[in-house]
Amino acid sequence: MKDLFYRLIIFLNTASEKDTNYNIALFMANNFYRISTMRISELADACYVSPATISRFCRALGYENFAHLKQECMSFHADTKKFNNLINIPLKMMKQTPTLATDAYVKQVVKTLLQLPATLDWKVIDQVLRLIHDTKEIALFGTQFSNSAAIHFQTDLLMLEKFSLAYMDGERQLECAKKMSSDGLAIIFSVNGNYAIGNFKTLQYLRRSGCTTVLITCASSDCMHIPIDYTINIGNPEDGKTGKHALLTTVELMSLRYYTMYYPSLDDLQEKLVNRK
Repeated sequence: MKDLFYRLIIFLNTASEKDTNYNIALFMANNFYRISTMRISELADACYVSPATISRFCRALGYENFAHLKQECMSFHADTKKFNNLINIPLKMMKQTPTLATDAYVKQVVKTLLQLPATLDWKVIDQVLRLIHDTKEIALFGTQFSNSAAIHFQTDLLMLEKFSLAYMDGERQLECAKKMSSDGLAIIFSVNGNYAIGNFKTLQYLRRSGCTTVLITCASSDCMHIPIDYTINIGNPEDGKTGKHALLTTVELMSLRYYTMYYPSLDDLQEKLVNRK
């Protein structure tokens, strides 16, 4: 269900206000609790569009149709623990003793991060970094927090003079996968291996392209249901909620490692300048 909110935010943050889908997303974001009881014609009238446009927008959000979207909205309304699943901290503890809740959560995160030195396989990571260095066509894939980590990595690589693609929304990731060649490199960021949920077509296009695929995850490599060439395992947190911290830490370590391996040092640059003279 969180994916719906994520996709709505993407539309609102990236689309033009003149875009029809922007207006639909804006209405849904401001009237979310009404959607589960509305007919498609009512929603279309409220957004000044046709029911067919609403149907296309629902598919763009990853749903089969408007009825499928309504069903998920109904399930969300019926869930009394909408927010409690984000981290493993009891609501009562957070409400009554936020300091104690902070201590409990920090300990969970620290426990996860302390596993990284023994978990990360730097031989595999170095192979992946060499591929990044040597490959011209690089695309990064992920959803929600994993996508944020991918964009963080994309930014680091660009600072190191290496360009890669990392689209926020699923439709553009799908189009990117369709265009991948056998010489390309696809890196999938998926903390708990959930990228395959809702992105089956994207993964199938990556498989058909014959490109080299890398998976960065806490899960097993077979969770993508396509052959994976390199898997960077970032641990197996007991709680299943702190893996995002392991992912972000791994990405930052990979960026620094890439810098030490491939980015020219100041001394190297000075030597090149001297030689040119």
